[in-house]
Amino acid sequence: MSASERVKTKEAYYQLIEQSARSDQFDILGHIDAMKGFYPEFSSIETDQLEHTLKIIGDNDKVIEINTSGKTKDSGGWYPADDILERALFYNVGVTFGSDAHDPDRVADEFGEVQKRLKEIGFKEMHYFVQRQRQSVSL
Repeated sequence: MSASERVKTKEAYYQLIEQSARSDQFDILGHIDAMKGFYPEFSSIETDQLEHTLKIIGDNDKVIEINTSGKTKDSGGWYPADDILERALFYNVGVTFGSDAHDPDRVADEFGEVQKRLKEIGFKEMHYFVQRQRQSVSL
């Protein structure tokens, strides 16, 4: 795949996330940089599309999931990466937590570390939903 094709692919990925954010079908958008789990170079593809996508997510009052399953992939770390969380905060995008636990031992895996990191970035609260009604929990 050429460099321009990689950029177009990454932009198309984020445009699909924007479509999800604009729809009324979802409250939480997960795995917004999950492509890096199977294609670690994804994070280094240069495009401004992510900025636009985060703005759309914030404008549509959706939240993004912080998912700790990334540590089980080649890329390591959580989804999304810290730099994306920092930009999400700038666009007033709320966050929620998920461990994507396919094993009972991973339920709430690294939840305390996620809370700590969110505070360091500047987040004040996390969110969860009850019958599609957003609930907030102070960090």
